[in-house]
Amino acid sequence: MDNKNTKAEKAVNIGKYDESLKIAILVAEHFMSERSFYARICQKLMVELSAAGYIGQLEVISHTNEKMCILPQIISDGEAHQCVMIGEMRNDYIDALLKAGQKLIFIDYVNEEYEIDSISGDNINGGYCLTRYLAEKGYRKIAFVGSYKATRSILDRMMGYLKYLMAKDIEINNRWMLPDRDSLGFLVDVILPPDMPEAFVCNCDETAYRLIANLNRYGYKVPENVAVTGYDDYAERIPEGIELTTWHVNVEEMVRQCVYIIKQRTKDPSYRHGSVVVNGRLVERKSC
Repeated sequence: MDNKNTKAEKAVNIGKYDESLKIAILVAEHFMSERSFYARICQKLMVELSAAGYIGQLEVISHTNEKMCILPQIISDGEAHQCVMIGEMRNDYIDALLKAGQKLIFIDYVNEEYEIDSISGDNINGGYCLTRYLAEKGYRKIAFVGSYKATRSILDRMMGYLKYLMAKDIEINNRWMLPDRDSLGFLVDVILPPDMPEAFVCNCDETAYRLIANLNRYGYKVPENVAVTGYDDYAERIPEGIELTTWHVNVEEMVRQCVYIIKQRTKDPSYRHGSVVVNGRLVERKSC
């Protein structure tokens, strides 16, 4: 059988429920360095895909490959039935995937410039509720820790933080909006401001743990001197003695929604699901 006929048969089978179909799972390398919430999503997605009869193949995309729009082999060879992008990537990389004929799903990420199915957490509401929680405990000098230009999810969490402060006429201090990533998206140590806030809303748990370590180096104790909240409710290695108040992201439901979309598209390639927001919840521990 020649190459041409093989490709034609593949195209016909795309519209059928073929349980051996491969699903490419793409994650930018800097997200996998964070001890790693996205690694958890990948793991759960691989398990659920396998249970549904699909083959999930994880591809970690280097910064260079993303910038140069070099697609993984499973995409360039036309072996991927569908493609799941976990976390944000450059628009020109998305364009390259679409040009290659890929049907995409975004997880933990919405890009309003594309009509692409997405599943994300309730980031604005999460940022709002964490800030409200701190304010109701009596804190008024509240900082946000997160590089809001790095990803839309961080930006949304910051918007939730600002929304609460604005609604309640609580001081907004630009010096209390602190970056936690470099220009490539990798985590860096948080530099403490000279006029210290009373509490910090962090955009993820890993940043919160790094912040607490830095606070301790400068003699601040959590929660005795300062309060800290995280986001995600996940880290591979939780530092001893830290019980972090955080926002729990419902990864199980996000993955379930993703696999549902994949199944529906397998039956009907024109299926459109839209953007889904999955609710989370505040988890109160002892860092505030």
